[in-house]
Amino acid sequence: MDAKLQFVQYGGISVMFPAALVIAAWLWAAASKKIAVLWLGVLLSAYFIVGVTKILFKGWGIGLHSLDIAVFSGHATNTCLVFTVMLSLLCQQINPRLRWPAFGVGVVLTWWFSINYIALTIHPLSEAIAGALVGTIAAFIFLLMLSQSNIGKIPRPALALGLAVVLVCAIAPKYSAERLLDRIAISLSGAEQAFRRSS
Repeated sequence: MDAKLQFVQYGGISVMFPAALVIAAWLWAAASKKIAVLWLGVLLSAYFIVGVTKILFKGWGIGLHSLDIAVFSGHATNTCLVFTVMLSLLCQQINPRLRWPAFGVGVVLTWWFSINYIALTIHPLSEAIAGALVGTIAAFIFLLMLSQSNIGKIPRPALALGLAVVLVCAIAPKYSAERLLDRIAISLSGAEQAFRRSS
């Protein structure tokens, strides 16, 4: 497998969804059940937006063709949302004032990843940017809501266990949700096969 494509897989659901669940567990431990549920709500809202674009295109061929967008990149959304929020939470453990600088660093790193890796391997640039926008906006909204809550320290055992889970998922075999989305789109649209972007 091409080295860039292999690196891109870290932005997929196999790594980022478990990392998102780790964030939920940290928030539960450091803040409250309500904040953890709020995080999952923001995450699922972003996933819903990306999923709808994929089902519309795969099932009916509907996309923003004038912008060269068939679907929004799930990899870019995942990376810009989950990595950025995780980085902000980790830096906040050092000093609460680092929350927003960490957000800024996360945005720069994840947009660089989206443009230089995702856009050169599995998506056109326009789709990578669309996904990155969804993820970045969702991360900003969540951190803005989080800034109005009292977040304590994440217990060290929970912190260590969470990072260990992310590491294990990062080295485990990677899976994609594309086949599942294909089946959903075909069953809803009645098409014989999922639409594909013409190469």
